[in-house]
Amino acid sequence: MGHNTSRSGYEKLVERLNKFPQGVPPSSTLYEILRLLFSEEEATLVSLLPIKPFNAKTAAKAWKMTEEEASEILNELASRALLVDVERDGNQTFSLPPPMAGFFEFSMMRIGGKIDQKVLGELFYQYMNVEDEFVTELLTLPTPIGRAFINEEAIVKNKVEVLDYERATEIIKTASDIGIGTCYCRHKKEHVGLNCDAPMEICMTFNATATSLIKYEYARRVDVDECLDLLEVAKEHNLVQFGDNVQNEVAFICNCCSCCCEALVGARKVGPYQAINSSNFICNVIQENCVGCSKCVEVCPVEALSMVSANSNVNIKQKVAQLDEMNCIGCGVCERVCKVDAITMEQREARVFTPVDMAHRVVLEAIETNKLQNLFFDNQAHFKHRALASIVGAILRLPPAKQILASKQVKSKYILRLIHKNNSKIVNKHVQ
Repeated sequence: MGHNTSRSGYEKLVERLNKFPQGVPPSSTLYEILRLLFSEEEATLVSLLPIKPFNAKTAAKAWKMTEEEASEILNELASRALLVDVERDGNQTFSLPPPMAGFFEFSMMRIGGKIDQKVLGELFYQYMNVEDEFVTELLTLPTPIGRAFINEEAIVKNKVEVLDYERATEIIKTASDIGIGTCYCRHKKEHVGLNCDAPMEICMTFNATATSLIKYEYARRVDVDECLDLLEVAKEHNLVQFGDNVQNEVAFICNCCSCCCEALVGARKVGPYQAINSSNFICNVIQENCVGCSKCVEVCPVEALSMVSANSNVNIKQKVAQLDEMNCIGCGVCERVCKVDAITMEQREARVFTPVDMAHRVVLEAIETNKLQNLFFDNQAHFKHRALASIVGAILRLPPAKQILASKQVKSKYILRLIHKNNSKIVNKHVQ
């Protein structure tokens, strides 16, 4: 009986987490993870927090306590990277990030701390890699949470146009803050003896997320030059730059190995074309230049390249590289290792869709998982005008079919009128 009672607060927390488009399938392992991260009382309190950003006054009202008491609890949770602490208009604002990319990773982005990270790492491995329902659901969202960044040197050689949001270097140069933390994936694998020798202190966070993690020492602040140097280190180890699937205010860029990274390992299971938003480039194999060394095959993180017969009359054993176009994520790691100019990175025929910002992506994911109503009708708190405007603005940027789904899910005549008004303006503009 005691076990069931202690679990009830965690069940409420799981229900709260499942209001996100990226949910958490319940399992005994998940509850063990949450018990390590939250106390019973904390789990109950967090389950009452709104989905959108909130302040201490909002939390105090939900928790029926004073603002000072609520502030103390919120700061304690933020100090353990369970909440993100951001300053907005001079006021302290908090938000509960989703588990991934979010507080699951943050919990292991530094070495040490109060939590037994070996136990936590083993539990994460069980939940992510053995049970794997969570990762499979996460990586089969129609709008992926992450995207691949192209190896910019490959594009420079080809003199192909690349937009600023496609450049990891531009994300670094324009960030308001930069933090470097421990790679969650390799740190987790270290605790089960399966990590590789790629650098661990190389996980990059940016802007408001970086500021919060730096504040509580889950990341260390670095300048642009040091971050660019680390990017070069990552490339020297043939790591893939995998980051936030948005154009503006990118929160993270992971430097991923194919053996430890949740996204890359999961992508090979469910299909890279589904799990990861590709860059706007694709590998092109010039087979007449290929010498069959297979280096490109060895470094491809998603097994998009393979060796096939060259059909040579001179050497029947001669092999050449061949691309499975559907699986290529356009990272350009293969081009980097090819020394005989047998690989170039070319622009894709159709531009890959990338959400404008986090609000845009979350709205898309919420529509696709039938959870848009959770963004509008949050029992824990009322909307402020700016938060509502952000969601509505994201809906108005969607294609018509997605807009119809959105209006049906929230059953809002107000939203439907806005959509019709917006689309009428677009039609009139084209007619003129």
